[in-house]
Amino acid sequence: MNNKGFTLIELLATVALLAIIVTISFVSINSMIKQNKVNNCETIVNNLKSAASEYVSDNRYKDLNINNFTAKVLVDNNYLKGKIKNPFDNSDIKAEDIKILIELNDDYTLKNATITAPNVLKECKG
Repeated sequence: MNNKGFTLIELLATVALLAIIVTISFVSINSMIKQNKVNNCETIVNNLKSAASEYVSDNRYKDLNINNFTAKVLVDNNYLKGKIKNPFDNSDIKAEDIKILIELNDDYTLKNATITAPNVLKECKG
């Protein structure tokens, strides 16, 4: 007898293997996407800290209002350009909503900059 088709077992085995490959690929791709969003978040935080450091360095002998410091100060003075996007849902984050806690050294240089709001940036490692 000359059968030129596939048996049901062969088709089921092929479908099962393809399902396993797709599942592994899906999990791997989701993991990479999540890691990419975390990396983007860390990059945003590092850029904010770097811009804050430059701003403080350039204006350290002026009367700095570090108690109510937001990213809007950095945008208004051209230390940051463009819109700041939430890396997790791609929505815009208003610069005035990004609060930065500035700590200065004795010589008025930046000791530390910590994002205190919004939560999406506050929780980034950066």
